[in-house]
Amino acid sequence: MSDLPHKTSAVRDTPTLGRARRYFHWLGWPRTLSGRLALILVVGMLATQLVTGTVWFDARYGRVAEVPVRTGGARIADAVKLFDVVPVTERAALMERLRAAGIDVRPIDVPTPAHAMEHFSDDLFDGVLRAQLGPDHPFVARPVVLYDDASEPLTLATLLRAHAPTAHLAADVKLRDGQWLSVAVVAGQAGLDLRPGAAFADYFVRIYLMRILAVVLIAVVAVRIALRPLARLSAAADRLGRDIHSPPLDETGPAEVQRAAQTFNAMQRSLIDAMQARTAFLASVSHDLRSPLTRLRLRAETLAEPKQRERFRHDLMEMEAMIAASLDHVRGVPSGEALRDVDIDALLRAVAEDARETGGDVRVREQSTAGGAGLVRGYPRTLRRCLQNLVDNAVRHAGGCRLSANLSPQGTHLEIVVDDRGPGIPEAELAAAVEPFVRTGAARHDTPSADAATLAPGMQEIPEGVDGVGLGLAIARTIAQAHDGTLMLSNRPGGGLRAVLSLPINGPDAG
Repeated sequence: MSDLPHKTSAVRDTPTLGRARRYFHWLGWPRTLSGRLALILVVGMLATQLVTGTVWFDARYGRVAEVPVRTGGARIADAVKLFDVVPVTERAALMERLRAAGIDVRPIDVPTPAHAMEHFSDDLFDGVLRAQLGPDHPFVARPVVLYDDASEPLTLATLLRAHAPTAHLAADVKLRDGQWLSVAVVAGQAGLDLRPGAAFADYFVRIYLMRILAVVLIAVVAVRIALRPLARLSAAADRLGRDIHSPPLDETGPAEVQRAAQTFNAMQRSLIDAMQARTAFLASVSHDLRSPLTRLRLRAETLAEPKQRERFRHDLMEMEAMIAASLDHVRGVPSGEALRDVDIDALLRAVAEDARETGGDVRVREQSTAGGAGLVRGYPRTLRRCLQNLVDNAVRHAGGCRLSANLSPQGTHLEIVVDDRGPGIPEAELAAAVEPFVRTGAARHDTPSADAATLAPGMQEIPEGVDGVGLGLAIARTIAQAHDGTLMLSNRPGGGLRAVLSLPINGPDAG
């Protein structure tokens, strides 16, 4: 089992897959699933359109050929009928006159072998001769050859440029007396301008541009509708990450969506049950520990030596604080608290006043926000608990701090700053400082507090409590995340630690 991650990583990093990822990135491969599905639909439509576009070109070719083939076929049929009524001795003179009129007629002994008819124009020419000549004149029609304005054979490119293409028509026809004639004629558009530019523009706009726009619009709408359950699932997972007691996912929709929602809700119930079981276990342990702690406290009071008695009291207070902190961390953010507008300025002043009552030098800076700009939608009790943890951390290690709150440059978040002048945290340990049960840098945590005699005059002893077990900052970060906010730590120039709590003004799920 230990080799599995290594093998999986090796497969993921194969050169072929790496080149494929770079290739798709170079092509602008969308990063969202909806974008990818829409792109696949559009590309598929274009590929299909390129194939079906040949139908338009065939129709265009047929329109180019129709007028000259019909008029030329009629001229050939009229010439043949003239030879039927003209005496044999006058046919040579008639051939000269028709040649001067653009109809080449020559007597032949046998017709040329029949050719395969491959285009619409060939079938049209054959049909015109059959209708005009009737069953009395057997004939062999030759393939129609179209020429552009420069008398060059018509190609796909010149088909879209030629204004008056011509058709070269030829057929071998048998007269009523049994004589075969080879008749050829060059027929034009009878004065019509095919307007190739307008035809191509019409084709491009109607066949490609309008279809592309329609397919893109339909694809975007259809993909959004199809992926809406996935978006709800993603939002539910995000809510679950912030609040395990968030409302369950709606289990309606297609069968696959229902199964996914049912599985997700079952997972949420399992997580809640596991959290409740863990909390119940720790609460039971905490309850069982209170009796021996009470006995120890009573026995500590019987100690004759004051200094030893104070140390016992301190240790017992620290144990109780550690148990309470562990329970708080396991419980997380209370699920029953309602969102309200919180006056951050008033909250900062209240927390600072509480800290000063216990001997901490905590002040609120004058440039802090005021009035409506200091309102944040959140959970009042948990926000106070978050700030209290940050302030207690600063008081414990620096004796005090300065508080301020200001709007972010974008105006969407309120940034609460807690500055102290303590020893700070080593740069390498800043990221780990907000992890649970992590105690950073000896310089910050070796502050003596067991002996009340070492405290500054007028300050009360502050037990290590939450921070002593490494949970104060972790709980503060959890509360920040429950508000869709962040908690960032950094060392101040000249010494000290800065904690920045950034909270969205409109509260969780505001974006």
